[in-house]
Amino acid sequence: MQHRFSRRRFLQISAVAAAAGAMSTPLFCAIDPDKRVKDPGLQLWSVREEMTKDAKTTIGALAKMGYRSVEGFGYKNGKMFGMPITDFSKLLKDNGFTMPSSHTMFALDSYDATKKSLTDDAKRSIDDAAAIGQKYVICPWMNENERSRITELMPVYTAAAEYCKTAGVQFGYHNHDFEFTKKGPDGRLLIEWLLQDIDPKLVTFEMDIYWVSFAKFKPTDWFERFPGRWELCHVKDMAKTAKQETVEVGDGSIDFPAIFKQSKKAGLKHYVIELENYLTSPMQGVERSLNNFKKLKW
Repeated sequence: MQHRFSRRRFLQISAVAAAAGAMSTPLFCAIDPDKRVKDPGLQLWSVREEMTKDAKTTIGALAKMGYRSVEGFGYKNGKMFGMPITDFSKLLKDNGFTMPSSHTMFALDSYDATKKSLTDDAKRSIDDAAAIGQKYVICPWMNENERSRITELMPVYTAAAEYCKTAGVQFGYHNHDFEFTKKGPDGRLLIEWLLQDIDPKLVTFEMDIYWVSFAKFKPTDWFERFPGRWELCHVKDMAKTAKQETVEVGDGSIDFPAIFKQSKKAGLKHYVIELENYLTSPMQGVERSLNNFKKLKW
């Protein structure tokens, strides 16, 4: 039986899809971008229900599978999964995990246009990420009703990127498919606005390989156009079905070795497994994905 969960729907409803994590050591193992990746991370969204029900048991199970790093989401008011982030950080450390990146939402309500500054809540989310040693703070989504207001969003992202720099972390943006299909007022794709209109020194990108492929683009073409801009990626496979839903890594149609051969050009340093749909179950799916990922050769 196939289980389907909509991350898009969650983000539309929740307004905060977000951050947290632990440790000051680099997350997905410090490796040269052009070498094989033995220890990919896991976006905890893949096991969101399990984390919500029992984070301690779930983290322990992920460690036994062989994961050593995770990417967080769901930060709110200093907590993640109901725990103060310092406690969550300790849980990760006790299980041998690092977590330098997490997803934090930045939208129009994260910015005070009069003061030309982030709101206090938005600043706190960055400060807390820096305090627990995160390396990246990644904006995971652009609200559907704000996509036509890209000119207003750019100051938000710029302010977030600048504040991240002062806090000692790197701001990043994670794509879906709409950034590669919808255009701004000047005819450029939304992803081009993000890549071209924010200082490259202030923002990096987490390419979701599945969504770029779903939008009918080749990830490697974007590596070629904007080399060195993609420090992170979501390793997410595409089912060989009419709906092209996500599926366990290695069981779909995406040629990851061909993509990862261009890792050096892309600037890729961190590889993060993520699942949204499963042919098995969330926990079985992430374990299968890890095992299949480790068999990839490029």
